[in-house]
Amino acid sequence: MTRAPLAVTLGAFVAGLRLPDLPPAVVDKAKALVNHALTVAMACAGTERAVAARSAVLGAEALGPRRPGRGQGATLWVDGTRVTRVGATFANGVAVAVNNQCDSYHMLTHPGVLIIPAGIATAEGEGNTGAELIAALVAGYEVQCRVARDFIPSTPAHGFRASPVYGILGAAATTAKLLGLDATATTHAIALAASFAGSLIEGQRTGARDADFAEAQAARNGVWAATLAAQGFQGAATALEGEGGFYHAFTGSHRGELTYAYTGPLEADLDEVVADLGKRWEVLDVKFKIYPTPGFNQPVVWLASEMTARHRLIAEEIERVRLEMNYLETLYPSPRFPRPPASDGSGFGRTAYMVAATLVKGDYPVLERNVEDPRDPGAEIAADEAARIAALQRRVEVLGVMGRPNFAPRLTVEMKDGRRFVGEYGGRELMWDFARDARELRRFVPGLPISEGQYDRLVSTIAALDAAPSVDPLVSLTLRGSESAPAAARDDRSAAALPPT
Repeated sequence: MTRAPLAVTLGAFVAGLRLPDLPPAVVDKAKALVNHALTVAMACAGTERAVAARSAVLGAEALGPRRPGRGQGATLWVDGTRVTRVGATFANGVAVAVNNQCDSYHMLTHPGVLIIPAGIATAEGEGNTGAELIAALVAGYEVQCRVARDFIPSTPAHGFRASPVYGILGAAATTAKLLGLDATATTHAIALAASFAGSLIEGQRTGARDADFAEAQAARNGVWAATLAAQGFQGAATALEGEGGFYHAFTGSHRGELTYAYTGPLEADLDEVVADLGKRWEVLDVKFKIYPTPGFNQPVVWLASEMTARHRLIAEEIERVRLEMNYLETLYPSPRFPRPPASDGSGFGRTAYMVAATLVKGDYPVLERNVEDPRDPGAEIAADEAARIAALQRRVEVLGVMGRPNFAPRLTVEMKDGRRFVGEYGGRELMWDFARDARELRRFVPGLPISEGQYDRLVSTIAALDAAPSVDPLVSLTLRGSESAPAAARDDRSAAALPPT
């Protein structure tokens, strides 16, 4: 029997999905994804690039003061200004992405940067309920993750950034769901998004940092794809797997032939994209990042921190360190397009630096600047600590291992007295539920532009999102000074955390 085009099957799945169809663990994960994206966006709202993104949107697409309730616009988180939905999606998405602390699916894609801002902006503008938002978010994650799963490493091999390329599909699916599109129109939304996709890897290769905006722009285009589909615009049903379609353009083959794979053979089964829809939930495989560093470094920092505490490691007593990772995690962003080393000798993501810094500090601060930037290797730390890190970094060896899973580092620490400690992850350690992620997100509270009490109310609101009649309370609680404690303390914190725009 001939399989229906992928976009058709995915469109029918998205249009038919309802909250009661979702297992409790999936609903819980959706809430965690919202909480994570909002917390990170608020913590990063004062960064240079997030401010620039808001300024660009306010200069072109501002609609005036925030107006709760259904309407044409959406709200800039923290700022509170009402702008176009695509403008809010863009600016809020940049804030989620800019410090590398978003979520991650198979290392190279970050669904929450696109899907959460697009979903909340659309739900706010359309007046959707919390239950409708959760179903739409899950639908978007499933579309993006399923289309991306086996194909991700091959995309940067052809010069494209995987996260925006696949993420636009999730943003379009989520938006289509919240707009109430039927299966046919949702198919067109996904197909149009496939046609709109694109993002070059050259910026990451050269350190240009255009990646800070790439997912957000893709999310904007995903919202627009669904908006156009709602007006009757159409895309090709075979936009994904057609001979001249999405997979051919971004992986080099429309038959599932791969250039690279994390593990296993260089081939993918296109039927697996839509296999077990509604039974196997890819959203549960999304991992969380809290450290200001690329995803492949996240489990490395966790493991190094745990080993430092367990074995009471002292940096000056360490003879050498060996880190084993999936080989593609050491060749980021792509083996075909290597990036020159940073000024301290580290490769992309500065993994050796992160290992050494964590072993010296015992952990890594979540509120520091993104250490991916090769122009700023540890510039924010004291000279004596930087010297200790640099000394240990020279004794760190990073090895790429074929067949090792993503996010599954193995760390061996050899001491000068002959002792030897080994720690290892299996790859699923950072796939947290709502409670665990909320617990880890408490580390961001000192850097938030809202009071701790207001943040607690925001987390409680997200926890009850499936029963919420609208997303207005959730959005309101991201705003500086909304229902929070004494004004003087609130103003002091806001001024420190978020420059005026």
